[in-house]
Amino acid sequence: MTEVVIRNKNILNILNGFVEEFFSIDGYDDPYYRFHDGELSLTNPEYYCSEEWLHHKLKNWQEHSGYPEEHYSQPMTNMATASAEKFEALKNKIRTDFTREIGAMHAALTNYYPPGGFVGWHTNWNANCYQVLFTWSKTGNGYFKYYDKQKDEIVTIQDKPGWQCRHYYFGRKEELDHHCWHSAYAGEDRITLAYKFTNNSLDHPDDAQARILRDQLIEEIESEE
Repeated sequence: MTEVVIRNKNILNILNGFVEEFFSIDGYDDPYYRFHDGELSLTNPEYYCSEEWLHHKLKNWQEHSGYPEEHYSQPMTNMATASAEKFEALKNKIRTDFTREIGAMHAALTNYYPPGGFVGWHTNWNANCYQVLFTWSKTGNGYFKYYDKQKDEIVTIQDKPGWQCRHYYFGRKEELDHHCWHSAYAGEDRITLAYKFTNNSLDHPDDAQARILRDQLIEEIESEE
């Protein structure tokens, strides 16, 4: 997992615009829109981001679907489906217009996490790709974790106020060396946007093109122009 410094003022202004618009919508935090996986997701959400749960997942990795199987969040797509008059326009700005703006192929994730929200340990091997993730936090009360397989340790990246960015290659199930187990927790309002550069697999001809597009975006994000 590699951190990217957001220096591009245009991109930052667009991202900040998303935040301002989202929190200006009446009822954005209505529990009606929330998805969770049972009572433990509400009473002890960080358990699914813990070392204990990671070991459980690693032990049973072949049963893992790739999806985040434990989570407590509000996907923007579901909010727009339930209340199109409120959220459809913003969803399209984030998932269609901004995807085109940054040269990505797909919007993989558009999630709002209320306080206590989380996404448990998972790999994304069901959605193999090069991925760039943007995360917003009001004061930094939250974190992102990933498992460093080579060092056999969990790396915790504390959120910071405002936007952060990182990227990684999420390998297929059979690409064992490129499994990226990761999780995240929101101690306060948190927004995560993820964009995909699909490569099919590391030995596929599309791989080089996907990496080029991903690297061009990273260069743009870090540019002060």
